[in-house]
Amino acid sequence: MTAGVPVVHVSVVHPADEPRIYERECRTLAQAGYDVTYLAPGAPAGRDDYGVRRAPLPARPRSRRWLSVREIVAELRRLRPFVVHTHDPELMMLLPLLRPFVPRLVCDVHEYVAEAVMSKEYIPAGVRRMVSQASGLALRELAAWADGVVVAYEGMLGQFGPRPRLRLVAPNHPRLAHFADAQPIAELAADPRLRLAYIGGLSPMRGCTLMLDVMARLERDDAVLVLGGRFASPELERETLARLAGGLDDRVRFLGRVPREEVPRYLASADVVWNPMLPSDQYALPSVETKIYEGAAVGLAVLTSDLIGRTELVVGQGLGIAVAPTVEGHLGGVRRLMADRAAVAAMGARGRALVVERYSWEAFEGKFVDFYARLCSAGRRG
Repeated sequence: MTAGVPVVHVSVVHPADEPRIYERECRTLAQAGYDVTYLAPGAPAGRDDYGVRRAPLPARPRSRRWLSVREIVAELRRLRPFVVHTHDPELMMLLPLLRPFVPRLVCDVHEYVAEAVMSKEYIPAGVRRMVSQASGLALRELAAWADGVVVAYEGMLGQFGPRPRLRLVAPNHPRLAHFADAQPIAELAADPRLRLAYIGGLSPMRGCTLMLDVMARLERDDAVLVLGGRFASPELERETLARLAGGLDDRVRFLGRVPREEVPRYLASADVVWNPMLPSDQYALPSVETKIYEGAAVGLAVLTSDLIGRTELVVGQGLGIAVAPTVEGHLGGVRRLMADRAAVAAMGARGRALVVERYSWEAFEGKFVDFYARLCSAGRRG
């Protein structure tokens, strides 16, 4: 039971081109014969070349995202999907509401929910722990209304109770076809310095300030950082732009938000993908950031903070080096890589080969299709 089965993926947090949802999960299902729609804020209306239909939801600020429930329910009643697949903790509350008229429900959890709350600076520090505990409890209780759950890492399964029984760990491995023929940007690739790249969310906990501190302590001719992404706060954006204007712009090339289709070219213009995450309730748990796999996909060596999951992959597989998650640690890491450019190239080649062989979405997607086949087969819920 696959051909033409209507499936709706929905998010009020992620953009219309979010790789996990749109590029990997939705396209895989469309290619397997499902009739797939992705509802997301500001999505371009229409069906793409892969058969995925996107439909827009209002783009609302964080405090008003809950208002999108009205539009979501109206669109689902119009589409009458067999499966609704949610991607945000904010949408878990929809599961009991949808249960009477949607045959199959899936919740997709991209992060350790309770731990992620502890890094949300917009939540007052005095109540953050209480909100974290409440979020974990709500996730466990609301997920029991679903027929299946998908998570990014094995350790996330501990967030759930006995239901639902149907579960899948779908890692954030890149779709190799998106990176296979990446052509470097000539101007950047011609720079003789060690070229570091970071494209992703820009926040203190993700290492934005740390990277600037490291670059400030290097000589101008040592290295250059290609930096792209969205800032977590206006304050950090102002601080970063001021530091660049104050003398760092000769060694930090700031790109702003990079369109998804351009990410492979910017990465391919570098030597090293940088993953400077800081320890936190969330980032101290076992995981591997997508940017590590994406950098490896275009043949970059990896410089990562020494955190659970990252070190085992990067050092254990010879893809790069792991250092203490401090300015001194990462400064030393950059200098080690500067001193042995041949080793950098060899690490990148190993990473590329491993993504081709093992860490691509193409190598995994059959399991995702099988999960949906089991989900849609006849049987009792859960």
